[in-house]
Amino acid sequence: MKKLLVIVPLALLLTVAGCGQTGQNNHAKASSNVSQTNKSTKASANRESNGVNGSKKSASLSSSNQVGSKASDSSISKNLPEQRYAKLKKAVFNQIASAKWPSSYAVAESQYLNIFATGDQSNYSIFFSPGSVALPFNDPTLQNINAELAIQKKTYPNASDAQAQVAVSQSTAGLPKVALGDGIEATSQGAAGSTYLTWTEGRWIVTVKASAINGEDPLPLAKQVVAWFASHALPVPDQRGTVDLTVTNANVRQNQITWTEDNALYMISGLEPIKTIQEGTATR
Repeated sequence: MKKLLVIVPLALLLTVAGCGQTGQNNHAKASSNVSQTNKSTKASANRESNGVNGSKKSASLSSSNQVGSKASDSSISKNLPEQRYAKLKKAVFNQIASAKWPSSYAVAESQYLNIFATGDQSNYSIFFSPGSVALPFNDPTLQNINAELAIQKKTYPNASDAQAQVAVSQSTAGLPKVALGDGIEATSQGAAGSTYLTWTEGRWIVTVKASAINGEDPLPLAKQVVAWFASHALPVPDQRGTVDLTVTNANVRQNQITWTEDNALYMISGLEPIKTIQEGTATR
């Protein structure tokens, strides 16, 4: 059998080979373009992500600054009444050395505490009056205001004379008793259209008065007083002190705390019973 030799022209082989190489090159270029496109997309996404994160951080810082600013404003607002109270105390003590003074005095947020004082270290009166305007210490207009609270001192020749000014309650033996809480019982009695609850707290004799004619009940107020005294103490009198509180609202300082220290008689009087004992326990 004759062998057939097929001769393929070199040009044709080169052409075929060239087409194969061109396909590979085109495929490589396409892959490279896809890779570069992916990298570009990722870089763009990262930039956008960083931008979002940066915006969040900026917003967070702005929010923190706002919170800090509000806290600062709140602190300043809170300190203003304390600064005024310290200023008034200094003015009082410049006039009356060693005066009895409450450690704090609360007023409504929309009000200012004003003070008018008379006398000297032996005999004085200090009047506490909340108002809508912050007036200077001892402003003349305060003389015409019915003060919410007063702290007064009167000096007598001797301790006996001073103690004689403190009214001692009459005997309560045989009178009915009423439980007030905290293990304390009060005696109950009625007289002249009023009902009285009386009990003892250490050296103090406490009396709560209510109008029977107006249908008032002294028990709720008496329980409030006992609850307050359970964790707040009045000054310690030399002998006996009295606390006289009234349920009936009146435009006079009929709620009174009276006691003696040596030959000095002290009295704290107020328009409202609970406010009176609150400031009484804060006073030293």
